[in-house]
Amino acid sequence: MIIVSPSSADSTQQQFESWSHAVNQTFSAVACERTGVLTSNFDGHLASTQLERTHLAQVQSAPLDIYRRKPHIAEVSDDYYLVKFQVEGVGVFSQLGREAVLMPGDFVLASTVEPYELHFPQHYRQAVLAIPQNILQDQLADPEQYLGRHMASNQGTNGLCSQFVMSLLQSIDNFETGLVQRLEANMLDLLVTSLTYSRPSAQRVDRELRAEHIYRVKNFINKHLKDTRLSPEMIAQAQGISTRYLHMLFKPEGVSVGRYIQQQRLQGCKASLENPELSALTATEIAYHWGFNDASHFGRSFKAMFGVSPGQYRKCL
Repeated sequence: MIIVSPSSADSTQQQFESWSHAVNQTFSAVACERTGVLTSNFDGHLASTQLERTHLAQVQSAPLDIYRRKPHIAEVSDDYYLVKFQVEGVGVFSQLGREAVLMPGDFVLASTVEPYELHFPQHYRQAVLAIPQNILQDQLADPEQYLGRHMASNQGTNGLCSQFVMSLLQSIDNFETGLVQRLEANMLDLLVTSLTYSRPSAQRVDRELRAEHIYRVKNFINKHLKDTRLSPEMIAQAQGISTRYLHMLFKPEGVSVGRYIQQQRLQGCKASLENPELSALTATEIAYHWGFNDASHFGRSFKAMFGVSPGQYRKCL
């Protein structure tokens, strides 16, 4: 087992950077950001071990936020599923528009090929099981349907699965290779059983599917706000859905697709007007930059949303 615990002789920043580097090397590329009260020392610890087919680790630290973003995914091809078992403290995990609040004994399935966020508001401890994508896909049909789903310890065999993983992690150095291989197989079987028997009702599946679709659609919109061609038809085609279904997705949002696009563009214009580095640009130039193609329409829309014209807003800054 490899153990990483930053030296108390290092500066707080060096301790944090050393720990963050170990996390990136052990799991996958992420951005770690400290939160809460910053103490004179960074309390972080990581212990990991390579099994025959999977990688098992235990990680703990002071409060922080962890982000896996698209640039991280593009850096290397590390296609893994990560099963995050909460041991101490609270963790808030989100991926594909789903959010899971993890209490001790709970776990969640994550994928390294999609962005995700993980927030720890207090000191925490987690066990993390890294499974190569092809290995889990051979044992579990469509693992993606379980991503970001809260696996509560008091449901099904979830608690038993968490206990098994923690027991294995604590005792693994005492076992012979052949026994470890058997235990690893048992662990994967128990994980697959827990996930399989957690299948939600059809109504819940519909809700989660809608949440996943709306997340992807909004992500696409935000990336293409500055494209004047952005329209419901363009969005639907890019997402492989019908325009009718796209409008249905937005109905519970209380705003149409077109109105959502306009609101996001106006928010972008507002931020640009507030930016002193863009003071040389006129309000109209900023509007065109954000995808508007009619200055008068932009002015009316801005005033309707923020109560003042773009020019008046800039003067008030």
